Amino acid sequence: MSWLEWIIIASVAVLAGASIGVWRQWGSILLIRLQTRTQNPTVKTPAKPGLAVEPHRASVRRYTEEGNTDGTTGIKTRSVFMEALDAEWRRSFNTGGQFCLVVLDLDHFKQVNERLSRTEGDKVLAAVGSLLAARCRQSNQVARFGGDEFSMLMPTSNTVQAEILAERLRAALEADAVLHARDVTVSVGIAGFPDHGDSPGEIMRMAFAAVSLAKRCGGNCVKVASIRSTHEDVERNRQLLELCLEAAAKRTHSDTVETAGVTSTAGPDPSGPGSAEVSYQQAVESLPADPNNYLTINPLAETIAALAFAIEAKGPYRQDHSQAVSRLAARLALQAGLNEGEIEEIRLAGLAHDIGKIHVPDHLLNKPTLLTAQEFEVVKSHAAWGAKMLEYLNAKTIERAVLHHHERYDGRGYPAGLAGEKIPLAARILSVAESFHVMVSDLRYKSARTFDEAFDELRRCSGTQFDPELVSTFLGWIEPPTSG
Repeated sequence: MSWLEWIIIASVAVLAGASIGVWRQWGSILLIRLQTRTQNPTVKTPAKPGLAVEPHRASVRRYTEEGNTDGTTGIKTRSVFMEALDAEWRRSFNTGGQFCLVVLDLDHFKQVNERLSRTEGDKVLAAVGSLLAARCRQSNQVARFGGDEFSMLMPTSNTVQAEILAERLRAALEADAVLHARDVTVSVGIAGFPDHGDSPGEIMRMAFAAVSLAKRCGGNCVKVASIRSTHEDVERNRQLLELCLEAAAKRTHSDTVETAGVTSTAGPDPSGPGSAEVSYQQAVESLPADPNNYLTINPLAETIAALAFAIEAKGPYRQDHSQAVSRLAARLALQAGLNEGEIEEIRLAGLAHDIGKIHVPDHLLNKPTLLTAQEFEVVKSHAAWGAKMLEYLNAKTIERAVLHHHERYDGRGYPAGLAGEKIPLAARILSVAESFHVMVSDLRYKSARTFDEAFDELRRCSGTQFDPELVSTFLGWIEPPTSG
């Protein structure tokens, strides 16, 4: 062939290739427009070709949002939560921040599916999802993590803050009508960065370990994962434990465990000589031990007593504050008709009620004037810290009594804002006993009240701060009868 023929053939090939390219680029758009007009003749071709696929984009967006939301509970899915956890970990790692992971596992949920139906189980899951979404801050990421497991991410929060919120959620779920009717409660585990791990996987593992601990303690409770310990931490804790046990052993050999508080027959005369504090001390020390002798020395009692003695050296109270509260609480429990085992637990809770103050700076505990609002928030954390220190002793009643002994009967207390009989009975008893002892004691920031003034204050706060039945029982036992 001549060179002219070659040029013609090459030109035809170039034109054919260009035509194919143009068809591939614009043919699909033309087909979409044609199909749209065929299906809906009223739809007009938009002026800009890019807008022709806008309905498709909206559909994709809608399906993506649906894929990120659990259909049963209406909250986020596990995959979305894990992405948020990873992002928060990266942010905290780079900025030196902190966050907490809360895992909630439903108790007895399997029996609901087996005994009733999966439909009933879905109602429980939906109720849990709705409550978690309503009770948590917008910054907290809440998701359904598994079948009966839920998770919550709390940015910029520490474990004390997480435990307070978790306890409120636990109490709300326990009181929920849907869950209560099906005998479902929740076990909660908490882990935080950087205390419990350096990676999302490690923090997640620690949170589930805390859930397992809550399950072993009978469920329906909140547990915080144990802090990772270095070799130096282990050695220091070993030495501290030896000192505590030594102190407990010395007290066991030198003192007799007292169980009673103040009796009305030994009631002091506030108008007599000496201060109210001295009269109170005389009344407490003059009482014999309970004849039933239901209290015995055991390792748990020794450990709690040693911790109580250690914390009293820090606080503003007299050195026998914990022992006095313990005796008053035990006696009130006896007057309220509790059994021997329950009275022993309340006595130990009285000893341990302030051990969390070991985490509060000395300058706040010993401040001679009233605390500021910010300082008071720090001191308030002692209740949660005390419960955390007790959680590994497997004494759930004592732990919950310590955690909630600053709750108020009207729901305005802390840390969980529980009200009425939702406050554990042991905690309500401790509240009356400790408040009375504080009122009649001299402290750095106040003088002791007389007994009559303390009695009047208990009556005034009955039904608001204190359980009215316990106040009545306490006053009926301790207040001297009026002469007729």
